[in-house]
Amino acid sequence: VFDDSFGTSEEKLFIKYINKTYEQLKKKYDEIYLIRNERSFKIYNFDDGKPLEPDFVLFLSKKETKETLHYQIFIEPKGSHLLKTDEWKESFLKRLKDEHFIEQLWDGNNYSIWGMPFYNEELRRAEFEEAFQKV
Repeated sequence: VFDDSFGTSEEKLFIKYINKTYEQLKKKYDEIYLIRNERSFKIYNFDDGKPLEPDFVLFLSKKETKETLHYQIFIEPKGSHLLKTDEWKESFLKRLKDEHFIEQLWDGNNYSIWGMPFYNEELRRAEFEEAFQKV
């Protein structure tokens, strides 16, 4: 647990965004964890196997009557100067929800993986918010 973020300005703005939406998330989910990925893991592009180390993972879970739903949401805040260069990353993240495969090993637990469009306060916030509302 950190008292401050030592990331980029976009990462700090993203953390503030999550902080503002936390109460809304609490109404829907039992557990909410935002984790900074400090090079702990990579995910690999479906097309060419290129690695991506998402900056953040938002873990959400909620208990339904007979099962617990777990969501892992990969998020990349991105400065405006990198939006074009890292376009392949955003494309891959957007495909995750529909194209991922998880072998469910335990009864009563259902897992889903999502990727979000880049978070960019100035140029992409509306697109990010629209996708985030679907969460």
